[in-house]
Amino acid sequence: MANEAIEKCIGKKCKISTGPYGTNVVGIIIGINENWIEVETKKGVQFINAEFVQSIYIFQS
Repeated sequence: MANEAIEKCIGKKCKISTGPYGTNVVGIIIGINENWIEVETKKGVQFINAEFVQSIYIFQS
């Protein structure tokens, strides 16, 4: 997924899915660096490789 598209989601609560790789993360995207998406979740901060992202759902406020 293009970093430019993901940058539009910074600061928003999202659900990120990697599809067949089995990862679904719900949280607020706090940054993107190269191919890594930094997400603040209830469990803490997680990093997701942007190359494996299949979809991002943005929750409405």
